[in-house]
Amino acid sequence: MSLIALIIAVWIFLYFKDLRCLRNTIHTNLMSSYILTDFFWILTGMLQISLHESTATCIFMVIVLHYFHLTNFFWMFVEGLYLYMLVVETFTGENIKLRVYVVLGWGAPVLIVFVWAIVKTFAPAETEIQAQTINLVQLKNCAWWEPHTYDWIYKCSALGVLGINCVFLVMIMWVLITKLRATNNAETQQYRKATKALLVLIPLLGITYILIITGPTDGIYAEIYRYLQAVLLSTQGFTIALFYCFLNTEVQNTVRHHLERWKTARSLGGNRRYTYSSKDWSPRSRTESIRLSS
Repeated sequence: MSLIALIIAVWIFLYFKDLRCLRNTIHTNLMSSYILTDFFWILTGMLQISLHESTATCIFMVIVLHYFHLTNFFWMFVEGLYLYMLVVETFTGENIKLRVYVVLGWGAPVLIVFVWAIVKTFAPAETEIQAQTINLVQLKNCAWWEPHTYDWIYKCSALGVLGINCVFLVMIMWVLITKLRATNNAETQQYRKATKALLVLIPLLGITYILIITGPTDGIYAEIYRYLQAVLLSTQGFTIALFYCFLNTEVQNTVRHHLERWKTARSLGGNRRYTYSSKDWSPRSRTESIRLSS
């Protein structure tokens, strides 16, 4: 469900030229990171048996999954950073280009996962000490699936990103409450909508990651925990597509406008193709255009 929703949302952002702007490009990258995570998650589940038979394949899949999972958090950080620069640092926000956000979203996780993989490769495995008392076959096939103390290299980076985003949110909300309370223009409305979406998504990601870190291991509570974890992990992508695309007024207006023009063209000229200028309808980043004109 999440994979289908994300693919549709990314297609909408790429297909409609009126929606192409820096803000929506960041949304597209965030959704793309979730598409890759969901895809490799499903692929890993389908190849579980064969992964246990091949240590090299197992290690590769674990590293790739960890990388794409970490990109989810870093692109959420980029979302928070972009909104912070737009609302709080209004005079310096334009200095950050797309390539900087791309390096942060896709490049920073590479370094963290690389360090984590190197440390986990050469550090003594905690599970080897217990190999006499626990599942020998599972550890022998692919020990990389087993939790390790060095996994905190990866986990702490994600928690740190969430913490920084929470700071961004507090500062953004402070600006909105103190400086923009009296104004009621398109720019203010865009700030409020974007902040509301970020405010909803960041706690969702934080709660999910906390559940991944620890939980009950025995009894009925362990079963409830595993089901809850699976539901939250599986619906993250759907939630992002819902808030950043399907419930976005700008996206809804653009799609509705194109649909109305398509119906009009069909009723007037059958299958005749039609063209129009994007200047007639350009909701692409009203926030940025207002700031540039001012």
